[in-house]
Amino acid sequence: MKSKIILATFVLFFWGLVVHAQDTLKPIHTHLHKAQIHADSANVSHPSHETLAKDTAKLHKQHANAMPKYPRNGYVALAYGLGSPAGAYAQNEGALTGSLFSLSAALPGIISHWGVALKFDHGTNNINAGRLSSTLTNNAGFPNISCSLPFTLGHCSYSSFLGGLYLTCPSRHITIDFRLLAGTMISTIPSLAIEYFDQTTGTSSLQYQGEASGSAFAIDFGVEARYPIMQRLLIFMSMDYIHADPSFPFVTTGAELTSNGGIFQGSGQEETASQAFSLFNFSVGAGYSISAKKQAVPKTN
Repeated sequence: MKSKIILATFVLFFWGLVVHAQDTLKPIHTHLHKAQIHADSANVSHPSHETLAKDTAKLHKQHANAMPKYPRNGYVALAYGLGSPAGAYAQNEGALTGSLFSLSAALPGIISHWGVALKFDHGTNNINAGRLSSTLTNNAGFPNISCSLPFTLGHCSYSSFLGGLYLTCPSRHITIDFRLLAGTMISTIPSLAIEYFDQTTGTSSLQYQGEASGSAFAIDFGVEARYPIMQRLLIFMSMDYIHADPSFPFVTTGAELTSNGGIFQGSGQEETASQAFSLFNFSVGAGYSISAKKQAVPKTN
């Protein structure tokens, strides 16, 4: 995971240098000033070295005042979409694609095309009972024991609070933003009733696992496309990958397994285990555009 963060940071920084180099427009009056220098030089038979040095310095100063082609604006926006589980969250926990609500803001013009981004996400994912039953059976580790989930399942949920940098790439109609965020994710796994069935003896018993919550450091890589439909109103599409590894204190009561694969009624136990939450989030929304600070306009001769 650390290598992914380092790679994403490097790519984002390099892309920022490329965008900064391309998204500038040299002042038109520079060419006029060049023509004026040549005209003045033609009228003087032997221009002094001091005169040429002053003209060159002035020309370079005007080049430094390059203007951006398009405004680099930020936004405040609301979005709604889908969260698609990935990795162990989908395979082990059996999480299914669920709903996503997002509130985000981007503050523009901090340094060139870079700005500060803030993001809050809240999502829920239902559980695939068949997939989770298969995972529990494999975790039991005995060929004679199978697991099932006889009752209706709740859903997993998560809330993330993130902040970081974003890189904006404006164009005439559509603006593309890239972001690298970090923060905290608070996750919840619902309570479960697990039925253990011993195929050798034909006996079964229920184990109850209480709802558990945990929090962990989270990282988010995102990209979005924005389109203004009015002067300040915009619509956008967004895609993010978010990952965290929270730990959960699981409390179980009822049936337990013996060391040789038998079922007995235990006194209850508590153990802490981690469960990765990895998702690809896709959302659409609307927002209010925030203008960057006004750019300085170079003086013309």
